[in-house]
Amino acid sequence: MSVVKENTSSLLSILRGEFIADQGNQKYIPFLLFIVLLVLLNIRISFRAEHLLKESISLEREVADLRLVYITTKSDLMSMYRRTAIEHIVADKGLVTSLTPPVIIKVIND
Repeated sequence: MSVVKENTSSLLSILRGEFIADQGNQKYIPFLLFIVLLVLLNIRISFRAEHLLKESISLEREVADLRLVYITTKSDLMSMYRRTAIEHIVADKGLVTSLTPPVIIKVIND
């Protein structure tokens, strides 16, 4: 029973700050500050990782949306590059398809 009471009293002395005020325990203050610094660093790293995860999810959604826009735009352009679509576009400018096939010019080297 005295062990439990001793542990409880030592825990209470640590929580009250009596542990640090004791002359024999002042050599542990740099170590305790180091532990507190590590805990704060761990918390900061956890928050940063959570922020990066949220940003990654957001960017993945944006990439998926842009991929859909890419596919739609590509299909629109593919339909625009058909011969009939081009003939229809240039018909307003007075251009028509030639009925005579092109002539191949052969160069004869001497």
